[in-house]
Formats: sequence, structure tokens, C-alpha cells
Amino acid sequence: MKKYYITGTRRGLGKALSDAYHTVDTLEECDVFINCKHDGFSQVDMLYKATSMGKRVVSIGSYASDWIYHPLKCDFKYAVEKKALRDANSQLFDNDRPVTCINFGYFDSERSAEIVADKMSIDYCMDVIDWVIEQEHRVKELTVCA
Repeated sequence: MKKYYITGTRRGLGKALSDAYHTVDTLEECDVFINCKHDGFSQVDMLYKATSMGKRVVSIGSYASDWIYHPLKCDFKYAVEKKALRDANSQLFDNDRPVTCINFGYFDSERSAEIVADKMSIDYCMDVIDWVIEQEHRVKELTVCA
């Protein structure tokens, strides 16, 4: 049975993943690290740390990394931080590390509750993550939107 270390397990996708998977308390103990919690550039730092330990990493990116320009926010840092995660993932993948970045569009969570748009269910997002983890070959990146 695979052991997972997941960040951002207090709510939303991270909590659902934590409830569904056999989780451990530290990065050192895991087989698969799900890099879920967005907090500035910390996902990039955690990605590098996990790969330096030889861990399989699935990072939860964002479709926002495709369009870092925002007409209402000149300092749309979220998109830049997710773009950095995506680029770090690409760099590590190209150096034969077992990493994947899944760039989700809006999904139904507390964080996007006020956004009026088509949204994916958390269960669907979990199915995508499961699919990536179970692949025989490495998957560099996916972008999935409703």
C-alpha cells in the first residue's frame, strides 16, 4: 500500500485526499507526495525538497498559470506562483524526476465558492490524481478545466 504525504489537508481537495488515502505525517515517510497547499512559493520549495529525497510528486497547479495577466489585478501573484510551480516541475521532469503538475481550473471548494463558473467536483479531481499516480509511465503535466 502506498503511503502519501499531503499538504493542505484542512479543507477542500487536500482534506478529501487525506480522507481517501493512507497518509503519513512526514515527507520522509511517504512514497508519494501530493503538493496541494498553495502558500506563496512554498509549493516550489516543497517540490525541490521532495525530489531531492527521491519522492514521487504530484503538484496541484492551476490553469491560472496559463494567463498570468489579470485585467482587475496588476499584482496577480497567485498566477505567478503557480507558473513558478509549473516551470519547476518542467525542469525536474526534464531531468528524469518522477513529477507531475496538474493544472486544474475551478473546482467546487470553499476557496472558489464565490466564483460563478462551471466547476469540477472534488471527486473528479481526485479521479484525475488517481489516474496520474497509477500510470506506468511518467506524466509531465495536465491541464483540466470544466
